Amino acid sequence: MQRTLTFDFFQRIGRAMMAVVLILPLVSILMGLGGVILNPNVQQLLPFLAGDAWQVVGELMQRAGQAVFNNLPVLFAIAIAITWTNRGMAGFSALIAFFIMHTTIGALIDITGVKLNERMLGTELGIPTLQTGVFGGILIGFLTAYLYNRFHKVQLPDAISLFSGERLVPIVASFGGIVTAVILFFAWPQISLGVLATGDFIANHTNPLVVGLYGGLEKLLIPFGLHHIYNTPLLFTDIGGAYTTLDGARVVGDQNVYIAQVIDKLKDASISITGGTYIAGKFIPVMFGLPAAALAMYQVSKTEKKGKAKSLLAAAAITALLTGITEPLEFTFLFVAPVLYAAHTVLTALAFGLMNALGMHAGFAGGSGLIDFILFNSLPNHSNAWLVTIGLGLVFAVIYYFVFKWLILKWDLKTPGREDDGEETKLYTKEDYRAKQQTASCIEQPNAEAESSRASQILAALGGQENIRQLDACITRLRVGVHDLSKVDEEALKRLGASGVLKVNDGIQAVFGTKSSIIKAEIEEIMQ
Repeated sequence: MQRTLTFDFFQRIGRAMMAVVLILPLVSILMGLGGVILNPNVQQLLPFLAGDAWQVVGELMQRAGQAVFNNLPVLFAIAIAITWTNRGMAGFSALIAFFIMHTTIGALIDITGVKLNERMLGTELGIPTLQTGVFGGILIGFLTAYLYNRFHKVQLPDAISLFSGERLVPIVASFGGIVTAVILFFAWPQISLGVLATGDFIANHTNPLVVGLYGGLEKLLIPFGLHHIYNTPLLFTDIGGAYTTLDGARVVGDQNVYIAQVIDKLKDASISITGGTYIAGKFIPVMFGLPAAALAMYQVSKTEKKGKAKSLLAAAAITALLTGITEPLEFTFLFVAPVLYAAHTVLTALAFGLMNALGMHAGFAGGSGLIDFILFNSLPNHSNAWLVTIGLGLVFAVIYYFVFKWLILKWDLKTPGREDDGEETKLYTKEDYRAKQQTASCIEQPNAEAESSRASQILAALGGQENIRQLDACITRLRVGVHDLSKVDEEALKRLGASGVLKVNDGIQAVFGTKSSIIKAEIEEIMQ
């Protein structure tokens, strides 16, 4: 089916990007623990960590984690191909196409003897090639996904029928990789000049206003699931800066540069931290602002409902504080009171801008919560940025608390615990609990009717199978591209457990929490 540049199209791109981003929190913990073991300051407190065995463990953990960041391009290629098609063969084909593309580019450089700016050259999986970075991986991912959709049902003549269907895709993708390599060999040097110039310009013209706008716009795009499209170039490409490690590897992107410099600074104290320019302010709204907003919502809840509001808001606040996962809180007030989300966006932009104005550099590998804050900022102790973050964070916590409390009371916003009698606005509904219990029951005693009951009702609320154009799910949201938005019953979805429903053009997002992927799988079984 032909894809058009619609909201649903870009939403799916964001989800494809997220498939890679979701692995980074685990990797960050691995790298961070390795850094703790290698950190001389920690070794003074725990002398046994200075032993050879522990030092080997620390080095292995850091290198294992760094391997993921060093190979983000191929991970993007595979993840995009798989998430765009929901087929493993597409990911396998993307890997082959990725190998062939970069091998062909390297061969063309050798054969022609062309002289290029050294900043344009690099390696991918050990293959000397042009430094296309995550752009090259993203390109191969989408190309392979297109080729899979185009050729995976092709039936070849009997003599070569062995290569029909999915088995044809790796072959076609191989030729696609060659053609792409030839195009990039001629076009990428010019594109690369533009990317490098953009990166140099950003590095030399960064100011609090620009950084603040970056933080605010990223927050505005989160409800639509498009923030990964927006921030990927800055976090993982030359646009976000570049750095050559002590080992001679070239690292690009604001987030990657920060992590690499923190690691190198443990080996050489003279290393200057230049990464984490744009992302330094993210800890403030996540670790301090949102928990304070949750406290404000609890304080203004009705007396008879404070108990339930407390349990829900406390769980969401602790999740944001520890891991940086903010969707449970953000989507709560996004759907029940958009003015709260607007205030959150403005305060986020202000936090980003202030950190830049103070010249602070801070960052994270996976999530912007307490875990990464400790592992990559306070324990490395490379500067006073982590102390400034705490100081500003406490100030912002006070601001968040009083701003949210004032807005809720002024407009009588129906945040958790303030709903009218007979109505309930909440993070998790009674239906959520029942659905969870039903799922657990189905695992212990398989029952096809029980499994399909909720899913069939949700499918009906979406307008039926004939109204579904694309079905996806992320951590907390069911993402659906539909043919006719008017056929979607928003109230029915909420009765079935959605804490919020967002309709935009040709797609909807229904927030079912962490069971969204289960619901997606159940609906797919019905549709098949």
